[in-house]
Amino acid sequence: MSDTIELSPPDPVDIHVGKKIWQRRREMGLSRRALGEIIGVGLKQVNKYETAMNRVSAGRLYEIALALGVPVAWFFDGVDGNSHDIDAAIDSSEGTADQQEVTSLLSAYHMVPALVRSKFLRLVRSIADEEAS
Repeated sequence: MSDTIELSPPDPVDIHVGKKIWQRRREMGLSRRALGEIIGVGLKQVNKYETAMNRVSAGRLYEIALALGVPVAWFFDGVDGNSHDIDAAIDSSEGTADQQEVTSLLSAYHMVPALVRSKFLRLVRSIADEEAS
């Protein structure tokens, strides 16, 4: 028996809604922390909504809509549910796995002591330079 948990990829509609949350939050100049405080969650949870790592419940989406000054339906603009739109959403989300990986890496990075972070950064830059040459 394996201890590995297989995660299914995010639903294209969840990806779309997450991108709309990110877009509107940025338009308003709000940080993830600020939006989280308004809706009663932490900045990591806001990040998970924006990257579709966690689904947004209907009640939470309503709170987000109020906080961002848009109707709930606005988050679904551009998704009408036909297979062409869903395929397009999947195609546009090819970088989502990379984005989630980067977000996860940054979260972990900021939990490490500053001295270790600077050493880690030098190591990563060294590897990147080596790969580039």
